[in-house]
Order: sequence, then C-alpha cells, then structure tokens
Amino acid sequence: MEFEKKLSELEVIVRKLEDKNTGLEDGIAMFAQGLALTKECVAGLNDSKARIAVIKEEMEKLTETAFEAE
Repeated sequence: MEFEKKLSELEVIVRKLEDKNTGLEDGIAMFAQGLALTKECVAGLNDSKARIAVIKEEMEKLTETAFEAE
C-alpha cells in the first residue's frame, strides 16, 4: 500500500478513536492497527530519505565533474 493511502487510513482511525461512541475493544484494535500503519509510514519515509540522499550524492558528483571539465 502506498504512503498516501496509509496516511489516509491513519486519519480515519484517529477520527474513529476520537469518537466517544467507539468502544474500548474496538478502540484498542484500531490503536494497534494505527500503530502498525505508523511503523510502516516511518519505514517508508526512512527509505525515501535514503533514496533522496543517494540521488543528491549523484547530483553532487555530476556537478563536480561538470565544473572540473571546464
């Protein structure tokens, strides 16, 4: 599942948890589901951060090479 969909699901869970009509057992189950989604989102963000760092490093190498050629 993509990041945006997970984030959207988390928003739904938060709204349901904030609803005073949500029972304790349902609330606990939703909280656990939200925690799992949060972990997945954090892992996805960390992966994206690492990919961006690699791309940035490659861009810096290209820039350095371009200026050295002159």
